[in-house]
Amino acid sequence: MNKVKLSSLFFILIFILAVVPMVSFADDDDGRSYSIPKATFDLYVQEDGNLKVKETLHYSFSGTYNGVYRTINIKDGEKIRNLKVFTKGAYSSFEVTSENDNKAKIKVYLYSNAQHTLPITNRDVTVTYEYDFVNVTQIYKDVAALHYKVWGEEWDVGVGELTTNIHLPSQKGVKYWLNPPYYVQNDKWDGSILKITTDSISPGNFFEVRLAIPKEQFKNPVYAQQIDEMGLPKMEKIQEEYLNGVNLFSTLYYVLSVLMILSIAIPFLIYFKHGREPKTTFQGIYQRELPTNDLPAVVNAISGKVSQVGKPTMDGFQATIMDLINRRYLEVSVDDLGKKKQVILKINEDKVKNSNELQAFERDVIKFLRTMAVDDLINMNQMKKDLKKKKNATKFKDIYDQWEEDLGTVFLKEKTSQFFIDKGANLMRYFGIGALIVAGIAFYFNIMSPPVNPLPASTYVIIASVILGIAGLIAIFLPQKVGGRWTQEGVDFDAQWQAFKKYIQDFSQLKEYPPESVKVWNHYLVYATALGVADKVKKVMELSLPSDQLESSNLYMFHYYGGYAILSSGLSTGMSTATSDSGGSGGVGGVGGGSGGGGGGAF
Repeated sequence: MNKVKLSSLFFILIFILAVVPMVSFADDDDGRSYSIPKATFDLYVQEDGNLKVKETLHYSFSGTYNGVYRTINIKDGEKIRNLKVFTKGAYSSFEVTSENDNKAKIKVYLYSNAQHTLPITNRDVTVTYEYDFVNVTQIYKDVAALHYKVWGEEWDVGVGELTTNIHLPSQKGVKYWLNPPYYVQNDKWDGSILKITTDSISPGNFFEVRLAIPKEQFKNPVYAQQIDEMGLPKMEKIQEEYLNGVNLFSTLYYVLSVLMILSIAIPFLIYFKHGREPKTTFQGIYQRELPTNDLPAVVNAISGKVSQVGKPTMDGFQATIMDLINRRYLEVSVDDLGKKKQVILKINEDKVKNSNELQAFERDVIKFLRTMAVDDLINMNQMKKDLKKKKNATKFKDIYDQWEEDLGTVFLKEKTSQFFIDKGANLMRYFGIGALIVAGIAFYFNIMSPPVNPLPASTYVIIASVILGIAGLIAIFLPQKVGGRWTQEGVDFDAQWQAFKKYIQDFSQLKEYPPESVKVWNHYLVYATALGVADKVKKVMELSLPSDQLESSNLYMFHYYGGYAILSSGLSTGMSTATSDSGGSGGVGGVGGGSGGGGGGAF
């Protein structure tokens, strides 16, 4: 896949997003769940200052429950009186389990039968609370005030729709504020009743009303607090500061969302500045001879299926084994052991001992095979089983790491810097890491940390953070060749080896321009392993050579009887075994301090 295709794929993947709807419900460990799809609060403001409250909560239960509870916060001087509880859809009884200076807790037991012996299961129940809330209304010098938190932060679940009806003696001269304003779906006067409907409110968030009411509506406010100061200017100032805060945070969220979206253009800028390479001087489609005399592991690290130029893969390790077989440092045999033929490798110790040609990284491979040998023989099937054991797999990884280091020290460090400029690839990774950090922080503080951020603008931040996070992940895992750039020498080297790769996989080309001998075929098969196309070349060999010539090829027979497949699978198993882990407040701006509130749950 060329760089243009990879860049296009990068752009497409960023915008493949799924939107998962959020549903307000509570799950217990035993699989039970319940929700509050709807709630209605009626607040009756009396001429004596008393506030009569009627709460109607619609519960939907899945599973068996014993009841529900309701907590109501009480400020200094406030009192709850004349509490009554009614239910529809279940028999009930209730008790006030705690009522102190700052909280009342009402426990409502729900039953399926009149004898109050069976709990409820899988049903909808409506619970209504009625009570007088004394000293909630405040009488200032200029106006009266009602500051009431209809829905509090302490509910275990959210509410699907909240309706609030405020019954006043008259709407004349009344000024009101609804906090937070972005929850409000509709608010209107119906005579002297202020009717408010909100969208869903998630757990941990609140909704409150604040009213400035003409004092003339209270004839004898004995159940209201008397405050000797001006109230309206203070309320207006608080609300102005709160709305300014909401607007400021909304603007910041919009700006942050735009910046995060725009930042995904950075990888494209990196690519256009640092990733575009010079045109190759190699003009052919196919390369019929080995382009260079580099060892197969070196070709793998430069032009193989690598994520980082100069860092070999398991294909390079396997190609080194194949090369040692081809050069007779390893001998292949096939034994009939049981129902299946067993592929056996044997180290030619005499040749290894007397050879001055073996490189350090090749001796590392032989060292590994010795650890797998029994009586100087390496049974490929047994090796695969042994590499599933942590001890053997760890030993293999240690040797593999040494092989990689020895290969790099002698052959790759200088060649990689000569062939490839990795500045763009490094910048791509830095972008990816930074994008993940920014996206993670933005996502966490808007959806993962309680409570979920209710500001509408936060939705754009969440979407932008997901997009930026995906862009960051793609940038981190993009092949180094996308962000980095070949030098002129490097692009010619890679182009020739890619042309050779095409040639050895194309039967028509091999039929027209066949290799001179099985010996050349063996050589091709070694480099096909390094380039990650060994299986395809093996099939082309079968179509191109008669059976007697195929049987004379140790490398082909190693493939034919499954030795290569077992080797590939065994080494991958060993690496994965070695690297596997063995261990096992709501609101802004000072608003939200109204009377009432609290929350509730089910048990």
